[in-house]
Amino acid sequence: MNTRLSDKKQLVLLLITRLDRGGSAEVTLQLARGLIEKGFDVKLISGKTTEPPFDTLEFASQNKFKLLFINSLVRQFNPILDLLAFVQIIKAINKLHPDILHTNSSKAGVLGRFAGIMAGVPKIVHSPHGHIFYGYYNRFVSKIFILLEMVAAHYTDKILNLTECGKQDHIKERIAPPSKFVVSSCGVNLELYQNTRSDNISKKNKEDITICWAGRIVPIKNLILLLKAAALLKKENLPIKYQIIGDGEQMNSIQETVKELKLENVNFTGYSTDLPRIFSQCDVFVLTSLNEGFGRVIVEAMASGLPVISTKVGGVPEIIEDGVNGILVAPNDHYAFANAIKTLAKNKSIQQTMAINNAKKAEIYSINNYINRVIEIYGEK
Repeated sequence: MNTRLSDKKQLVLLLITRLDRGGSAEVTLQLARGLIEKGFDVKLISGKTTEPPFDTLEFASQNKFKLLFINSLVRQFNPILDLLAFVQIIKAINKLHPDILHTNSSKAGVLGRFAGIMAGVPKIVHSPHGHIFYGYYNRFVSKIFILLEMVAAHYTDKILNLTECGKQDHIKERIAPPSKFVVSSCGVNLELYQNTRSDNISKKNKEDITICWAGRIVPIKNLILLLKAAALLKKENLPIKYQIIGDGEQMNSIQETVKELKLENVNFTGYSTDLPRIFSQCDVFVLTSLNEGFGRVIVEAMASGLPVISTKVGGVPEIIEDGVNGILVAPNDHYAFANAIKTLAKNKSIQQTMAINNAKKAEIYSINNYINRVIEIYGEK
């Protein structure tokens, strides 16, 4: 594969709304590093960031790309700050003269693409990292975002979707002609998880089972679904433990719910940067989201050798095949979710088969494969 567009070292400017913890931030940082390794010059601009996944400035320094922050670029709608951010992005583009502008996430995507066309950037691509067409806001607010995306898409060469489902959602909303969309998938540093792979790949003798949930404890992640399922399973007297990894605005209310349901087998770990080690000590990974563009954490769990139980939302069915490498249920059916947990808890052989299938399938989503796909897209006419 030719991973260089020409002999000239090209400058890619990556722009993202924020580098707070989450899949979009981590994959953008990994993309910056990968592009440097492939011979590109890279600059990364982020909006205001308060909860980075790690020391991002140190990461940028170690990997030889420049990281800049525009603090007026914030996630919330703010006319004054948005206008200031727009002006600052234009100034940055005019100073850097990038060959390619690659915007990431909604706010940076809209402001960045408008700024890019005004500054005359030769090529503009955009990665939504999912979308906010449903599940986040009411229909009126969502419609405003859709209209903004339609206008911005007019000035975009390619829009990179994580999944075929995400691509079809954009096409259904008539964001742009189908030819502008391409499925880039996502990239995960699999080696971190493969090195501490769960014992699900080998023979297990232990009787108990640890169910792991990881993410932001916010409404869209729908953690209450797991708690309701756990409450149903209490009477089954199964040796199940639940490990909750993460934090967020609903932490207090969720912990209160645990007390109300008298769930003594639920443990809150808090936010952790050591998911590979934690996953290696668990047996099953669960995802409960109401909307999920890709579900990057699912791939991390797969690489760790864990079977997956997930809600059937967004692009998840493209990663998890029901009955093959996991179990899919409706996002509000805690009875089905409880039955899925019970199925795996009582069938170690099914656990093991799904774990082996996941360890193999995770290879598709390696960070190197993702970076090569993105570079190919950069080179498309």
